[in-house]
Parts: sequence; structure tokens; C-alpha cells
Amino acid sequence: MLSRSRLLILLVLVSLTLPFAYGQAPTPFKNVFWQPNNLQQGSVVFFTVELENAPSRVSGTLLGKQISFFKTDNPSIWYALAGIDMNTEPGTYAMAITALTPGRRPARTVKKVEVAAANYKTSSIQVPENFVNPDAAARRQIAQDQVFKNKAFSHVSTAPQWSGNFAKPVAAPATDSFGMTRLYNEEMTKQHRGTDFPVKEGAPVSASNSGTVVLAREMFYEGNCVMIDHGQHFLTIYMHFSQINVKEGDKVDKDQLLGLSGATGRVTGPHLHMGVRWEGAYLDPTKLLALTLPEVPAISPAADQTPQPPTRHKRSRRRKR
Repeated sequence: MLSRSRLLILLVLVSLTLPFAYGQAPTPFKNVFWQPNNLQQGSVVFFTVELENAPSRVSGTLLGKQISFFKTDNPSIWYALAGIDMNTEPGTYAMAITALTPGRRPARTVKKVEVAAANYKTSSIQVPENFVNPDAAARRQIAQDQVFKNKAFSHVSTAPQWSGNFAKPVAAPATDSFGMTRLYNEEMTKQHRGTDFPVKEGAPVSASNSGTVVLAREMFYEGNCVMIDHGQHFLTIYMHFSQINVKEGDKVDKDQLLGLSGATGRVTGPHLHMGVRWEGAYLDPTKLLALTLPEVPAISPAADQTPQPPTRHKRSRRRKR
């Protein structure tokens, strides 16, 4: 009979050779982790995947959305900037990651992602009645605005354009307003999909990070609005400008002046509204500003959408209460 130690060695050898007998190679994934560690509704998430080899492509899926990873100087380390929608049900979800390496079978791993509930507040505010029950002219503008927004949301930039941490767009603290349910004029409720920064009219508003301006125009609810595509469908949104200093199609750097704060659109007073959108999900800007992100060298995109034609802007008059 085999001794106990010899039997143990035999079992170990069988376990090591069994995957190869069935045509399976050991997983190339060394580590998968994310920042922040604890996620909740509205979290912005920075994923890192470390591999044993240098794959040609790494992709993932989470909550029905595609995650596009990118590599930098180290071909074995891949990153992705993504997020958890503000209205995702708290719970445990599976994130599937696939790595493609030439000459090898696709490798796949699945990680559990815990999503906790966020603490959203409620408030009641008064605005001009036309912002609650728009008239015919306002409804036509709202419909046209949606066309412009859909075009901006569909802009394609396959490579990340951001680099390093995202910066506050104004010199003011953020309010605890993301996800808040607001009751307008005691008639209509709407969830706030961004964060407000209390600044006086005329304060400089800067780009939170580098990217392409995909929208810069006056709209009904948003007032004078600017959207920046930072690559891979990750956008920051800035609203209620009194003056816009950029045009659609411009390439902007981090901290570049976008315009001046104001009180245009549906507001109760001067402030800056900042939003974050990724793959149709609305994320908490304060969570984005809290991330520690690496410097990303310029990556030549495979296929970027042709820049949109410039749009003229006039200084909008302020809509008062």
C-alpha cells in the first residue's frame, strides 16, 4: 500500500496535470481589484487587472454594461474607469473579465462585486412654473435639446483621454446633493443626477480632466451646458453657465477654462451643476473627485468620431425666480 505521504504527493500531481489533460491552461489572472474597495449606488470605480502574460485585449461586463480596459506602459496591467448607476439595486453582482492573447484560448474570470445602498436626501424648491409645466415653445426646445444630448452621448472615443486625478471644476466645496429627490413647486418630483457647487455668477469653471467637448450650447433645463468626453463613453457634464468659452469639437486640457458660472436654466440661483455619465449610468461626481488615478500616456484612438461643427454662443440672459 502507498504511504500517506506518497499518496498525498500523487494527488497533488494529478491535480496539477488534470487541467492540461482537458485542454485547459492555468488562469493568467494574477489579481483583480478596484478602487474604492467598498462600492455603493453611484460609485465611480477604477478597475485594475494584473495578468501573467501580455494579452492583446481585456474586456469585462458588469450590471449589463461593457467595460473597456486599456493598457499603458506595462502590457500585463490593464485599467478601466467605470461605475455603478445611482439607481442600481443594492446586492451582489458578478463581474466577468475576458483576456484575449494571440495563439491562446480566451481566459475568463468572474469576481463578486458588492453594492451597498447610498443615503439620498429629499428637498423642496420653487422654480418658475414653465420649468414644471413647459409651454409649447419650451416643449419644442426640450425635444431639440434631447437630439443634441443623444448625439453627444453617442460620441465614440475608443481610448482614454483623461490622465491623473479629476479636479474640482470650481473653487468651492461640493454639496451633498447627488441622488436627492427634489419636489418642484409642490407638483413634480425628480432625482438630482449630479452635484451642485455653490458659486457666485461669473466664477471661472474649468475642465475636470482632459477630453473632447461634445456639447457646448444653451438648453432649456440645463441652461448653458458643456459636456466633455474623456474617452470610452466616460463624460463629465457642466450646467448653468452665464458664458461658454469653448465650442463643440474642441480638445481641452485639465483645468482649462470652459466658461463662467451662472444661473441659466432651471435654477433657484447661481451655482455650478456637475454630472458624471458612463455608458448611460449617472455617477456621483464627488466619488470621481476622490479617486487616486494614474497618469495615462496619450493613446492613439483606433476610431474617434469626426469632431462636430463649431456652434456660436451668445451670452444668455439670466432666468430669475
